[in-house]
Amino acid sequence: MELKDYINVIVSRKWLILTCMASVVAAALMVSLLQTPLYESRVKILAESNRAGETATDRLLSLAFTDPNAFIQTQQKIIETRTIAEAVYQRLGALYEDRRYGADASGETFVPAVIPDPEELMKRVKVERAQNTNVFDIVITTPNPSLSRDIAQSYAEEYIKNRQLSAIKQISEARKEVWNRIQEVQNQIEEVAREAKKYTRENRPPELEASATQAVNLWATLYEKYLSLRIAEALEQRGLEIIEPAEAGIKVAPKTARNGVLALFLGIILGIGLAFLVDYLDNTLKTRDDFERFYETAILAEIPKVAMEEGTMEAVYLTRPESPAAEGFRNLRTNVLFINLDEDVRLIMVTSSSPQEGKTSVTFNLGAALSEMGKRVLLVEADLRRPALYKYLEQPPERGLTDVIMGSAPLEEAIQETGVPNLDILTSGPKPPNPAEIVSSSAMQRILQRCRELYDFVLVDVPPVLAVSDAVALAPSVDGVLLVASHGMATREGARRSVEMLKKVEARVLGLVVNNVEISTRRYGYGYYGYYAPYHYYYSGEDGGERVSLAKRIFRSLSGNKK
Repeated sequence: MELKDYINVIVSRKWLILTCMASVVAAALMVSLLQTPLYESRVKILAESNRAGETATDRLLSLAFTDPNAFIQTQQKIIETRTIAEAVYQRLGALYEDRRYGADASGETFVPAVIPDPEELMKRVKVERAQNTNVFDIVITTPNPSLSRDIAQSYAEEYIKNRQLSAIKQISEARKEVWNRIQEVQNQIEEVAREAKKYTRENRPPELEASATQAVNLWATLYEKYLSLRIAEALEQRGLEIIEPAEAGIKVAPKTARNGVLALFLGIILGIGLAFLVDYLDNTLKTRDDFERFYETAILAEIPKVAMEEGTMEAVYLTRPESPAAEGFRNLRTNVLFINLDEDVRLIMVTSSSPQEGKTSVTFNLGAALSEMGKRVLLVEADLRRPALYKYLEQPPERGLTDVIMGSAPLEEAIQETGVPNLDILTSGPKPPNPAEIVSSSAMQRILQRCRELYDFVLVDVPPVLAVSDAVALAPSVDGVLLVASHGMATREGARRSVEMLKKVEARVLGLVVNNVEISTRRYGYGYYGYYAPYHYYYSGEDGGERVSLAKRIFRSLSGNKK
């Protein structure tokens, strides 16, 4: 496929694409509007390890081996525990109880109907870290902006309280451990002092002097550590603090505008994909190239679609001489006459691949177009199963083709005038029980040859090729076959099988008539309005008026309308 083919698919399936796009956007907007709004509130917390109880060496080791990411991940797991959730639940209960009785110092009056239980709180809490910093956010999302704010603030306060109590407990235990160690070192110092009294200063052993010095230094170090721990315990773990308190939650879902835009693009993509899928599954012929390729013959004419009541038979060439369809039949007439310049092609069978493609309409209108040129034309209704050509007559004749074949009526009496100069018709007559045998009989061939001698052109309307075997049986007896294919109905497989069946009997296919082409279609090959517009002047002025009046009088005589 070329670029123009892709564009043609999109243009021809534009309503499918627009419908798909509108459906997806409507569904997205409906879901967004029906979805419960969610509001997000967050608290920013600065997390710094407390250095009050650390020596210089401790600080260096802490800086060397502490991973900030691991520290923040640890805090996240702590915040998401059930212990914190239960503490937050208790805090919220006390907070809303104060507000209910007007004891809240902040003056806030919001009190929810139901406080989320610990399980629900654990589902709604989330921790996010600012990259490469010791700052992290506690994020809460609920259907109420004030509730999101209160839960986020309560989580921050309960988390800090929990960490402070935990730190105080650890410091207190460490302080007791250091104090016990100080008592042990002090006892050791006293024991060394007692041992030193046994000697004079001059003869005191060096080992005893070293032990005394070591014990005193250790005592001093431990006592310094003990004082630091007491200070840290008094500070109550000041390493965590709220640097940005919670505010009323902002709406984060549903994002109707964003969802609408995304649905728009998704709808366009799905619509285009669906359009190409439908186009791929649609095996009808769509372009001029398709018709010529699958029917393996040239297009002699294209007949634009004519709006008419369903079930009616209208001689468009006579009733609408200025229409694009009438001009299409003129083109067909010209091409048929060109074929007849070099070869004597006067007995022409008109058929199609399947029913309802307009073969009978093409037969009558082509006959009318040829008769206008002064050619004597006979229309033969050889569709003995579902005849339709007789509907163009005011009153169907009593005798027809089957009567002539059976010998119950002479050919000259069975042929009827249509009311159009130079245009006669031989209707089918009574329906026989064996149509295929009759149309392929030698009597049928003799009748057709006799008609060929009497007229300049004989157009034989036969059943569709794929419906029954009549057309294939009759094809070798005519000068050529004119195939009719309806745009939007003819299929690739139908075209292949029709051509294959006609080739088997060595029938000569003169060309193809593409019927019912949409005037405004561009995918087929061009817009018909622009193509046929120059021909309207053929019917302007006095001569044109006389021709139109004559056509209308002829059609009124055919339809039985005398007015």
